[in-house]
Amino acid sequence: MDTQQITLQPQIEQSILIVEDEKDYRDVLVERFEKEGFKVLQAENGELALKLLKNTDVDIDIILLDLLMPQMDGVTFFYHMKKTLGKSIPVVILTNYTEAAFPEGVTDFIIKANTSLDEVVKKVKKNIPIKV
Repeated sequence: MDTQQITLQPQIEQSILIVEDEKDYRDVLVERFEKEGFKVLQAENGELALKLLKNTDVDIDIILLDLLMPQMDGVTFFYHMKKTLGKSIPVVILTNYTEAAFPEGVTDFIIKANTSLDEVVKKVKKNIPIKV
């Protein structure tokens, strides 16, 4: 009798940085992505997100980024992340604006009002680079 051995690769934990100023919505996103097995970091504005990126040891796989926030908006954060920190982490914009408002180089976008949490998770997972 032939027996086949199945080897399962250990699942690599994925990490996400959620940058959203609306606390209740951010909390819902954090809870959902944690349930999906993500290591979740969060910031309430772009300024705090930049500080977090500078100081964390976590290898962030993707950023979910709101555009309109106090202290530092999403567009300003995006440019500082690219130019100042030299980071090229995939960024999915989470907003209620049209695509025309997005900075060049954004990976994808989600319109908050038209998108369920399931769809947010799918879109984020679709845009995470494969780790080898």
